[in-house]
Amino acid sequence: MRKIPLGSSDFQRIVSNPDLFYVDKTDFIAEFLQESAEISLITRPRRFGKTLNLSMLRYFFDQKNAGENRRLFENLKIWQNQEAMSQQGSRPVITLTFKDCKATNWQELESLVQEHLIHLASEHLAGFENETNAALDSVRSIVRREGTYSQFVTLLTNLSRIYANFGIKPLILIDEYDVPLQEAWQHGYWEEAISFFRNFFSAAFKDNPHIWRGVLTGCLRISKESMFTGLNNLKVYSVSSGVYSSQFGFTQEETVKALEEFGLSTHLEDVENWYNGYCFGKTTIYNPWSISCFLDNKKLQPYWVNTSGQQMEKSLLKKSNQDIKKELQILMSGGGITVNLQEQAVFENLESHSENFWNFLYQTGYLKAIAIEHTEECSTVSLKIPNIELMRVYTNSIQSWFIETQSQNAMTEVGKALQKGDAEEFSAIFQEIVTQSFSYFDVEKKNPESFYHAFILGMMVQFSNIWQIKSNREAGFGRADVLLIPKNPHNTTGIIFEFKRRRGKEDLEAAAQNALKQIQERQYTHELQASGCQKILEIGVGFSGKDIAILIRP
Repeated sequence: MRKIPLGSSDFQRIVSNPDLFYVDKTDFIAEFLQESAEISLITRPRRFGKTLNLSMLRYFFDQKNAGENRRLFENLKIWQNQEAMSQQGSRPVITLTFKDCKATNWQELESLVQEHLIHLASEHLAGFENETNAALDSVRSIVRREGTYSQFVTLLTNLSRIYANFGIKPLILIDEYDVPLQEAWQHGYWEEAISFFRNFFSAAFKDNPHIWRGVLTGCLRISKESMFTGLNNLKVYSVSSGVYSSQFGFTQEETVKALEEFGLSTHLEDVENWYNGYCFGKTTIYNPWSISCFLDNKKLQPYWVNTSGQQMEKSLLKKSNQDIKKELQILMSGGGITVNLQEQAVFENLESHSENFWNFLYQTGYLKAIAIEHTEECSTVSLKIPNIELMRVYTNSIQSWFIETQSQNAMTEVGKALQKGDAEEFSAIFQEIVTQSFSYFDVEKKNPESFYHAFILGMMVQFSNIWQIKSNREAGFGRADVLLIPKNPHNTTGIIFEFKRRRGKEDLEAAAQNALKQIQERQYTHELQASGCQKILEIGVGFSGKDIAILIRP
């Protein structure tokens, strides 16, 4: 039984070893040759075979080691296609990947990109040692680490010019082109990054007569306005495109065959429920990473979500709104939502509307399209959660991120309400936090009063620049649960919190009233008054589990 080459994306390594499992995707080459696009941008979710397919294109077309590489394609589907095989080993191939170009600031990212470009320049100078022209001189400057900004920007242009001058225009392959731009957006240096990459890609692909064709892959299509201004020879093949729809990810037939090979055919229905559900164009697709992991481990688990830090998803959720929460609840109940289809990412607008967020999740593999409709006015896409694996992601990750971020936003509003002394607004927001969030915590433990106590302390610690926070400290004739002593007592309200659990048949409001009574009887206001506090809010909270009543005495 063949082994699963998890984590390997080098076509030569995989197909040259008969002991390694490989799903034959060489029809991608024939489909690529049939397409007329000079520059192709292919977007697919991560771990859906983009890097492996570009590696395959490289070994097929590269004239370097053409004879040796030709043997890699024996017994594969493309071998029977004589017209396609006539193109094998026919031209130079310039390959570049940005998958590891990740940094928290522009200086670090620029350094990483330059190192990649220096390595690329060095690789392609071999064989031209005795030649000289302006393009070669520019490339040599980069290799000597003396390259200027404009020389780095025009590297692909100059490399293609060098090859074209010797009679053969090259194929340019760029993998994960959008990774550095996602990093830039997340970490706040978008303008610096987009300025460089707009110039870099424009120089390489806009009106460049020296290239044969170019292919870029990534998870997202960055809008033309941001990245590809004036690049009229670019054609985009997204997850909704019919072209290349079966070339990334495993089809139904490929999945069935793989399960048969590994003696797991009886698990087909479970595998369908866990990893099926994607629809690229009109083709049903299984998650190839998850299928490969299942073949290797023989366990139904959520594999795909563990392959990324998902920082961008978390970042978007931090700025999400209540519309997203409502739609998230619909999705998690098995329903669908319909939004305007947006096949390009305008990073500056990702946070402005819930539709942008759902389109982002669709393009990156978190949702599937169940229907796409086109009218004169717009195109719409109906979306659902694809399978059990992704439902687990929503249950265990996305929902908790949403609750966390929404609660954080609400907590900020709580602090503002208390700072203003707005009792009504505080009560409404705090009730909402408890209702939405406390089901994720163990409120019914032995000492639930301590839970509420700790929750308030954790919530208010972010406002330690406004209040001095005291917990169970001596105040008057007893210990107040929580005291917020304003650092500016003339302009900020002082706060006293007291919590009372409902006893027996007592109603919640009576418990809250007892909390207020204790504040008054034990003179918890004394310390606040002694600090010069001009305004005090006494807050009594009666509770039973996550059910609460709040009474406030100004």
